[in-house]
Amino acid sequence: MRRVVAKVTPAIVTVEVTGYVSADDDDNENTTRHDGQILTKMHSLGSGIIVDSNGYIITNAHVVEGARQVRITLDEKLRDSHARIVGGLESITFNADLVGTFEQADLALLRIDVNKLPTVPIADSDSVQPGQLVFSIGSPEGLKNSVSMGIVSAVGRNSESDRGATFIQTDAAINPGSSGGALVDENGDLIGVTTLVVTDNGANGRLGFALPSRLVQSVFQELKTTGHVAFGDIGVKVQNITTTMARGLQISQDWGIIISDVTPKSSAEKAGVQVQDLILAVDGQSVSTVPEFVASFYGKRVGDMVQLRLSRGLQQISVSVQVLDHPPDSERPHDADRPERGLVGKLGVVCQPLDQQREPRGLPFRSTAGVMVVARLAGTIGTKFVPGDIIRSVNGKPVESVDGLRSAVDHLNALDSVVLQIERQRQFQFIFFELD
Repeated sequence: MRRVVAKVTPAIVTVEVTGYVSADDDDNENTTRHDGQILTKMHSLGSGIIVDSNGYIITNAHVVEGARQVRITLDEKLRDSHARIVGGLESITFNADLVGTFEQADLALLRIDVNKLPTVPIADSDSVQPGQLVFSIGSPEGLKNSVSMGIVSAVGRNSESDRGATFIQTDAAINPGSSGGALVDENGDLIGVTTLVVTDNGANGRLGFALPSRLVQSVFQELKTTGHVAFGDIGVKVQNITTTMARGLQISQDWGIIISDVTPKSSAEKAGVQVQDLILAVDGQSVSTVPEFVASFYGKRVGDMVQLRLSRGLQQISVSVQVLDHPPDSERPHDADRPERGLVGKLGVVCQPLDQQREPRGLPFRSTAGVMVVARLAGTIGTKFVPGDIIRSVNGKPVESVDGLRSAVDHLNALDSVVLQIERQRQFQFIFFELD
């Protein structure tokens, strides 16, 4: 056991994140509360795994969500070989760049400008079996390289979301801050990235889950190469079948996946796929859950053909469907995971160009220029705004872009008077205040 721990811990890092996250706000009676519209500054800790000696580190996407700055602290064992001098002090903490994220599998790839780092060998998670011994290594609550031991409780566990990932379940202790840490086998090889823990009001009976290493390896290679993961789509919405659904729709099985929607004019519709078809297999590989179906499209390229085996009534049919680009999440604001790109700090708001916004309730904006407020920072002047406000001018000078708005207010000093003309619900009005 000591040998395994000694092998793995040098390649486990602490991930320190500063950025912005959603927060509730009840101060403004005009505010309609929606997720992501109220932001507060946060500081959090997570874990990461060095998977490439040239400074590449894998962690969870949710660890770096909203990050404005990410810093990596190496294991103390690397101080002699990798420390640098900062401000006259020896440091093993480095600024990290975000290479890319793949939120569908909750994975992110970071990179620090350091070479010749130790790594954790990646095993084939398909060979993992319930009952085998495993170790969880991470930095819960910032406590570097905490080690716990347990067994694999189950493999192929599914999340309740539609994300395309199944999990390795373990009874090894996983706590806040362990996210992005390593789950390794008795050889010290990586079989999973610890991702979440389920507990009953903090009770001792906790269920830990890790993303399997085969998925991690695939995502790592694509993020390293291109900065994103190819994710195909054919234009269908699928759901897991439940007992209630099976009874109501008179389906002969209460498990598997059913097609609940086929996008008009999509490749699936053109291939003859229909609502209430049951999907049995993709390219000859059986699928029985939404995550399995979604994951089967990882790595698919536009123009690829996939073979679906469907059950329709008493018949089984096969259809060939062309892969399209996976559509963006229309409910997610543009660059919502990087709010600093639209941050106007002195106003306490996050803005986006007007041409990136959808028309509210189908009504056109009166404004043809300006920027839209999409989020506010808690405890700032931003509470004067309502998400959806369009900022048209600053002290009488028209606003053409986020950079233009930021520049206009950055030139103002504390206690200067600020008058903004905005459009709110298709009406123009002024917001005025003195800068803090």
